[in-house]
Amino acid sequence: MCYIRSMIETGYKPPTREMHPSPVFTDTLLRSIMDTEPSLNRELLHSAALSGTPSHSLAACLDAYTKEHLLDLASDHEVDLPMSARKKLFVDSLSGRIVDRFPKMLPYLPVVNLEFLKRFNDDTSIVVDKDVLQFRDISHVHNFGFLYLYKTGSSYTAVVPRELLPALQLLKDAELWKSVELHQRLDAYAVSLSNLYGVLDIDQFAIVWNRFEAENLTPAMAQDELGELGKVQYYWWFEDELVISSFFRTLEEVEQFLDTVKQVSYYSPSREELVQYFQTPYDDQSPAVSAMMEFLSGYRLPNDEQIEDLMDEISDTCIAGDGMQDVFDLLNEYGLLFTGMDEITRFTELYVQMSENCRKWALRGHTPNALKKHNRTR
Repeated sequence: MCYIRSMIETGYKPPTREMHPSPVFTDTLLRSIMDTEPSLNRELLHSAALSGTPSHSLAACLDAYTKEHLLDLASDHEVDLPMSARKKLFVDSLSGRIVDRFPKMLPYLPVVNLEFLKRFNDDTSIVVDKDVLQFRDISHVHNFGFLYLYKTGSSYTAVVPRELLPALQLLKDAELWKSVELHQRLDAYAVSLSNLYGVLDIDQFAIVWNRFEAENLTPAMAQDELGELGKVQYYWWFEDELVISSFFRTLEEVEQFLDTVKQVSYYSPSREELVQYFQTPYDDQSPAVSAMMEFLSGYRLPNDEQIEDLMDEISDTCIAGDGMQDVFDLLNEYGLLFTGMDEITRFTELYVQMSENCRKWALRGHTPNALKKHNRTR
């Protein structure tokens, strides 16, 4: 159910709004951001695809997976089965659960996934050229066992099992597409704000949303939508009125983090910053980050490790507030070894600069330097 209502119906008075001619996250913008580099796209599709003759029943498709894969799928669908259970029990239990959840989850799946599903009409399978198919088009429907990909020579055969085909009739409903578009934008806000804050309460989510978007959301409305949307998305999760970055794996970790958060107001992001933090939890264009990247680029890492990946993790330590020892442990994991004190000193200087100028989760999105300046002027 979509909980968007008019202000008259809800009696909700939103905070000051910054009206814009379009949503922050338009469909065109999200598609451009989600483009996958060609070699990574090929790798993702190859890993996702099954070998052998395509099957058209749900049970047969599921049976083509390993038991370990079925265990992960059972976790995604909240099916509680022990690893010791026989594979047939996994297949039977998941079949019923997937058939039941598919129509309910359709409004919360990405737009590009549903556009791909529209191509099936009344057919259980379609053939797609390997050089044309994009993993983003099948990402969620594949990962949740609604669509199966088979390697068939120079092409892929995509299968929606016959038991799920009737639910595709829902894609003819214009109201469903309105709901899907709204959920896509809600998800983008959740990704962006969890990247900016690490953890935020539902009130702050509603405040930021209502500054920029045409639809007015009370915290209760946002909670209802995010509670369902969080069951489908990967980069954040929702628990006890909190939107939580997937950086945190357990509630215990979240509780420990919240104990460190300073009692300051949330930083208020701009429209442009929301887009920036959807893509990455740190400002990759900042002078401090650029200086660190230039310094690290002078090193080669073993085992085909990438400097860009190391940079992402170093930035995570800045944002999450880890100590210097954690940072040097990270360098050791990547096999980056300094040859003298001059290099260690220079790295430490650059890291401190990054740390002072990054938006820290424990400061609710503020930078340490900005808070220091604010305190001096009070």
